[in-house]
Amino acid sequence: MVQERRKGKRIHKHFILSYFEKDHPEHRYELTQLKNIGHGGMCFVTSRQFAVGTKIGIELKTPYLAETTYLEGNVLESHEKVKSLIYETRLAFEFLDPEGEFLLAKLIEFFKNGENKNHAQD
Repeated sequence: MVQERRKGKRIHKHFILSYFEKDHPEHRYELTQLKNIGHGGMCFVTSRQFAVGTKIGIELKTPYLAETTYLEGNVLESHEKVKSLIYETRLAFEFLDPEGEFLLAKLIEFFKNGENKNHAQD
């Protein structure tokens, strides 16, 4: 059995986001898909592989929050899913400003509560 390493709740929703390397903000990658997100980090689909430790800026848009949430972190892993085309990249949050932290907490709370309500009705 695989032991869960995450300390906090992780939600599995496919929101749209854009991202860029912090060292090269002029090269933005538009409209990719979030796989999951939690207080400590996230996993998302990328069109290229990133080296471990690469600093990435994320602009997350969800239908549940009016604002775009800005997040940033370091790549933990980036592995190929479809040869030379699609990669899954895991990111650990490095810096969450108070607004980003608040919006992320609200988003996770929204889905955590929503999941509990759905299970209670089953």
